[in-house]
Amino acid sequence: MSVHHALFRIYRPIIIPFAAILITVDLVISGLVVFGAGHLDFSMWLVLAGNAAKYWLLVVGIMLVVMQLRQFVANGATRHEFLTGAAIFGLILTAAFSAVVVLGHGLESVLLGAADRRGGGYPVLSATGMLSEFGQVFPEAVGYMTSGALIAAGFYRWRPRIGLAVMLGGAIPAGVADALLGVDEFGDMTALLPYAAALALSLAATALAAWAFHRVISDVPIKRTAG
Repeated sequence: MSVHHALFRIYRPIIIPFAAILITVDLVISGLVVFGAGHLDFSMWLVLAGNAAKYWLLVVGIMLVVMQLRQFVANGATRHEFLTGAAIFGLILTAAFSAVVVLGHGLESVLLGAADRRGGGYPVLSATGMLSEFGQVFPEAVGYMTSGALIAAGFYRWRPRIGLAVMLGGAIPAGVADALLGVDEFGDMTALLPYAAALALSLAATALAAWAFHRVISDVPIKRTAG
């Protein structure tokens, strides 16, 4: 079994409950807001799912280093095989979560419209707007997961003082993506730069962090568990 297939088997029991909890919480809170105000002026799904997804991916990036690296190498996988499989797993996972965020926003928009519960400030999402929103959410998700992996790699390889320094650098992809491509509850993107420039800078920061992660992990000694 390939590394990325094995990673999906490991994380499937976590992904499904996470998604179920997220949908339940969104429905409950959205229902309470609509019941109280009669309408929704913002996207509750973007508030909850948009933030929960990227921070969860950050944690997954950390777990891949802290937990799965040792597990896979100890069972015969080379570091190169693990890094390649983790990269494939990460790209598929971030793309899937980004699609869920966008599709969820679209479904929320349709349901609120059908029930006549969309307020004047609500960010209506059309079918054509989904691609544009995915283009904002996906690079941000990749940036967060890469940040998590590099932060964990710094603490895994070096002592805490050096790990803290690496953590500052590791936070750059997430910070740049948030600052340049972040989507708020009204569906608006941070407009510090034109989209093409913002995307290029975000991807460059992520690529640099991914390269640094590879350099740190490619020959790192595998720590043994106590006992």
